[in-house]
Amino acid sequence: MEVVCLIAAGRSNQAIADALFVSRRTATTHVRNILAKLDLDSSTAVAAWAVRNGTE
Repeated sequence: MEVVCLIAAGRSNQAIADALFVSRRTATTHVRNILAKLDLDSSTAVAAWAVRNGTE
């Protein structure tokens, strides 16, 4: 959920990595996994999902 909130805040993969103290590649993998689990195709769609579900 922390990554979802960072995506919803408009953070880039590098900014997510910096916030979580992980590599950019790890952050990119997290984002990719979230997109797949939610069956969404973009970070914008994740942000909309977060707003609809009150996770922001």
